[in-house]
Parts: sequence; structure tokens; C-alpha cells
Amino acid sequence: MRVTIIGIGNPYRCDDAVGLLVARRLGDHFERDPRVRALELDGEPVRLVQAWEGADHVVVIDAVRSGGVAGTRHRFTADHVAQHAMSADVVVGGGHALGLGDAIDLASSLDRLPPALEIWAIEGETFEQGEGLSQPVADACETLIAELIDHVDGLLSAA
Repeated sequence: MRVTIIGIGNPYRCDDAVGLLVARRLGDHFERDPRVRALELDGEPVRLVQAWEGADHVVVIDAVRSGGVAGTRHRFTADHVAQHAMSADVVVGGGHALGLGDAIDLASSLDRLPPALEIWAIEGETFEQGEGLSQPVADACETLIAELIDHVDGLLSAA
């Protein structure tokens, strides 16, 4: 079992950095396990497709805007993101012009989707220029990190 963790975001757009922070912390936690790698990316579709190549299970972490309460955690499948990537109701990512939905479409058309791809997201509060997470997002980030450590441990032990 090879698990790739990908955090997507922009460290200079406040809550949009949540994916990067979660991936960094998970990378630190699993740094001695050769079955797990963690990456921090900006969401550019070709880099995403290349990053998950060879993985059995991919966990993507990003910010989301759906009009929900800041700090709310969401979990999506690749099919859900592909179907709703252009929806006005849910924007996975802080509003990246191109990103995860485009990467999934590209990988699907090239038959390069990983066997398992899931997206974990936290509802952002602010995506303005600046650094640092809003308090609700920072709190949700800590909860998500613990949840994902357990989730990845479960994936590895089931393999």
C-alpha cells in the first residue's frame, strides 16, 4: 500500500493554506514510513496528476467555500468533485482558477486516476491576502489532522 497525501493551497491567502498545513503535519508524523509521502502543491492540474502517480490511495486536503460555517469539515470523492467542480454552490479550493476538478477530469481522460482518491476539505472563512488561519479553521485543522492520522493508519494496517 502506497499512500500519497497532497495538501493544496496558497500560504498567502489566509484559510486557503489549510491543506498545506495539514499535509506538512501529516508528513512529519509519517516521515519514517516509506509507504506514505506527503506533498504541498498549489493545485495546478498537471502537477496533481503527476503527484498521485503510482499511489494506491490518495488523500487530498484543501479549503472549500460552500457558504457553510467556517471550520466545517467535508469529505468528497473524486466523482463528486468532478461533477460539482464548476458548481456555484461548492467551490473546492479557495477559488483556484484551475485545480482539483480539472486534475480529476484530466486524469480520468488519460486513464491516470489513482485506484482510490478522496478529498478532505475545511470550510474557509477568509481567502483574502495575508497569512494565518482564522480561528475556526485552525481549530478544525487540528481535529482533521488527528482524524487523518487514524485514517491513514487504518489504510496501512488493512493492506
